[in-house]
Amino acid sequence: MLLTIDIGNSSICLGLFRGEALAATAKLSADTKRSADEYAVIIRGLLSAHGVDPQEITAAIMSSVVPKLTHTIEKALSWQEMPVYVVGNGVKTGISLRVDDPAQLGADIVTNAAAAVKLCGAPVAVVDIGTATVISAVSEQKALIGVAIAPGPAAALEGLRASAALIPYTELSAPAAALGKNTPDALRAGLVTGHACMIDGMLNRIFAEHRLPESTPVVVTGGLAPLVMAECRHELKHEEHLTLWGLWHMYAATVSVKSKKG
Repeated sequence: MLLTIDIGNSSICLGLFRGEALAATAKLSADTKRSADEYAVIIRGLLSAHGVDPQEITAAIMSSVVPKLTHTIEKALSWQEMPVYVVGNGVKTGISLRVDDPAQLGADIVTNAAAAVKLCGAPVAVVDIGTATVISAVSEQKALIGVAIAPGPAAALEGLRASAALIPYTELSAPAAALGKNTPDALRAGLVTGHACMIDGMLNRIFAEHRLPESTPVVVTGGLAPLVMAECRHELKHEEHLTLWGLWHMYAATVSVKSKKG
């Protein structure tokens, strides 16, 4: 079995693959104060809760945007000798990176782009709506051609609340209209519908600037994707576990190359 791990700023997503099937998923909080031993106990417990003996795991692959947790999770997986691959360390992505400094790219951006190409072909655009909203595009030549990053809706709300004393805590949900008649509805309109308009507008501009067809597929992922994409005008394809699938494809490609060399 393959264990895929997506380490984000606020959560860690785990995916268990039996062959080419995603058999189970789990999520835990990303806490840099936890030790490797604590994470080992948590991960083994989650595996057991899904009826999996930790000894069944034969390899693991992870993407991470939190360097401190990358090392911690690697140590946590040392309950048995098995290869642990980290995106960026000789892992085959299947796409080229046409950016100024590939080392600055978040591993999740590369992983999602690779997964989207496998899912829809190229060209393709990816929108990841989480702590940050990240929009990227891959050309017909399978090259990641750039990235746009903005605060996600929840992060934007927290920023408002930190800066404006009268902004109340508001649950993010579908807005009733583009203009609210009270503060919570006004916030939902701006943060959800406004976010959707930003995504639509950015996609239009990206497609025009890079001469991508208007029919270019757009794959959306991230915790707030279902809420925001319902307000978008573009046709969008939702893939909840895009990053985990990207990790699976990268692992398969990397092992295949290693096997040929061996």
